[in-house]
Amino acid sequence: VLAGVCLIPEPVKRQLSLVNELYKGQPRLDGRIVGGQRINITDAPHQISLQTHDHICGGSLISEEWILTAAHCTGKDANRLHVRLGTSECSRNGKLLRIKQIVQHEKFNYSNVDYDFSLLQLQNPIEFDETKKAAKLPTESQEFMDGEMCYVSGWGNTQSLLEPRDWLRRVQVPLVNQKECSMKYSRYGGVTDRMICAGYLQGGKDACQGDSGGPMVNGDGVLVGVVSWGYGCAMPNYPGVYSRVTQVRQW
Repeated sequence: VLAGVCLIPEPVKRQLSLVNELYKGQPRLDGRIVGGQRINITDAPHQISLQTHDHICGGSLISEEWILTAAHCTGKDANRLHVRLGTSECSRNGKLLRIKQIVQHEKFNYSNVDYDFSLLQLQNPIEFDETKKAAKLPTESQEFMDGEMCYVSGWGNTQSLLEPRDWLRRVQVPLVNQKECSMKYSRYGGVTDRMICAGYLQGGKDACQGDSGGPMVNGDGVLVGVVSWGYGCAMPNYPGVYSRVTQVRQW
């Protein structure tokens, strides 16, 4: 409380700050999934790492030359970004590729993170193999049930010093009722129709900083959401908020 005014902490977008690049010599936590398990890239071959000089966000292959990620990760300058794909480790192996163009959703609103989508076009199409495959896209009318279990993967913050630093991880989380999630975030304006929530109300498992832009897929491998924002990471009563892919199939 400051001068009689209660200050409400802001929810966080889930990319790693570019300020981290200025402190490469200092120990810090690289971003990873909270409460998840280590997996191989063959378990999530659609997963990519979006990088400057280091990992900042995730993303999903949706074709041989296009990637879907979060708008708050990208800006509009393709020259400063690269994509690493085909590897379980975000800092080495696989292929490091240049981006031809960034198509940020024209309705993206940074203040409330609505329409948090960007498309990245690679300089050259890739060839798919067991480490590089497109995620399945939902139909525009496809519905997902409250409580349906989904999988979120990435190199985001694990909030643990004991976890390996660069290895891909995945966590399983249930979808949360839209109205209930919007009520949980009512002091932040709630969630819009372009958003979908997932997580445990008791906390403990979630995406976190560094996972932004990455995939949330259901048990059939359909891309349900794009990691977007939330209050803290794995906090009780605050499920993760994802950009709802069905809402932009006509984009």
